[in-house]
Amino acid sequence: MKILYIIPNFDSYVLAPPLGVLYLSSYAKKYAGAQVVIVEALRDNLSDEQIINIILKENPDLIGIHCLTAFYKQAVELSRKIKSLEKNFIVHFGGVHPTFMPYTTLKDSNADFVVCGEGEIPIVKLLKNNLNPKGIQGVYTIKDLTDDDTLVDGSPVLKAETVMDLDTIPFPDWELLPPASYPHSPHAVIARGNPIGIIMTSRGCPSRCTFCSSNNFYKGIRQRSIENVIEEVKYQIKHLGIRELQFTDDNLTLKKDYIIKLCNSLMENNIKIAWSTPNGVRADKVDKEVIDLMKKSGCYLIDFGIESANNQILKNIRKGETIEQIDYAINLAHEAGMVTQGNFIFGLPGETKETIKQTIDYAVNSKLDRAGFFALRLLPGSDLSKKLKEKFSLNLDNSFISKPDWLPENLTEEYILRTIQKVYWKFYFRPKRLWNLLNDIPVSQTKYILRCMINYHLFKLW
Repeated sequence: MKILYIIPNFDSYVLAPPLGVLYLSSYAKKYAGAQVVIVEALRDNLSDEQIINIILKENPDLIGIHCLTAFYKQAVELSRKIKSLEKNFIVHFGGVHPTFMPYTTLKDSNADFVVCGEGEIPIVKLLKNNLNPKGIQGVYTIKDLTDDDTLVDGSPVLKAETVMDLDTIPFPDWELLPPASYPHSPHAVIARGNPIGIIMTSRGCPSRCTFCSSNNFYKGIRQRSIENVIEEVKYQIKHLGIRELQFTDDNLTLKKDYIIKLCNSLMENNIKIAWSTPNGVRADKVDKEVIDLMKKSGCYLIDFGIESANNQILKNIRKGETIEQIDYAINLAHEAGMVTQGNFIFGLPGETKETIKQTIDYAVNSKLDRAGFFALRLLPGSDLSKKLKEKFSLNLDNSFISKPDWLPENLTEEYILRTIQKVYWKFYFRPKRLWNLLNDIPVSQTKYILRCMINYHLFKLW
């Protein structure tokens, strides 16, 4: 059978290979003998009409649409167009958003079914079951669901079975979407090498941050063996020509013995390549030994999810860290000679103008080289979105860089948006920080940086 996966086109400052889809492709090929086509509409800037022309040409047995909240509107509109074609193509949705909002996704998209949770096992079962979803855990049609996202018999929606041994999943299907086909700096960080290899050593995060849906999507953490990771690193260097690695785990440093073994294995295998952690690590999961070893093995940039400089807000969101711990880790990385990056969220529960000022003052005066500042988005599947369910309406017209979905008492949308705009200028226009940033930007990334500045609304509000 032939599967055609689609990455919809939408307005994004991040342009990276879709690892989840690439894993599905390699898994379906190995365990079900499938043919796979991937339409990367975001990378190739394809219109819906161009996508449909590809579909008609390829004539797949099954179409899968990857869907996150950031591009939900584009995904469901595309699906409706496909389902209106004369030929009745079978369409299914997968991803975080459909996992937590399956009924609405099916209703809005007219798709045939959704896959809730990780897709490897259900896609193979679907292919072997002649595309009949009945009885496959985690796969649901609209007839199976009620509008409150429970099953018609009143039981909760179950996510699909998961592959417990990640080593049994083949490497991502890089032949279909090679790293060299993507622009410099796919994860919105200024990179040092191109092409950039994307790699994950684990799935999941056991932390319970209320604004994040990762823990509820994956439940716990599974890690690949170090040997399997090193084998893929060697493959990407030799066969894909990558010159930099970006580890995109939810938290690469979660287990100290694991990160130490990984760093030592990179050096023992004489793998000399720059690498970074653009998705962020927990500050309380690094110490001087770990930081020094990461630096020695090639890590040049480390990102921290900071969120707020106010300890009560960190407690409110179950961050499990204090700003003192975070500051200590940033200083360790700075002293080791790494580029330090941090991300902040304005508008979390308990936020006031005073706590915002506290966060801004911290960020500006910290040892951070780079920072991202965002308005709060209430993502489906996060504990915070569940808690505030009756107090907000999810704006599906928003992109990731967007207006807040919910506002704390006494704060306005305009205040938060203007604060974000101002703090970027205040943070980056300090002589040393600006000088270091300009020195790090290759000429090839100038256009990308300008686009980021526009997407971050540094010149005008929404």
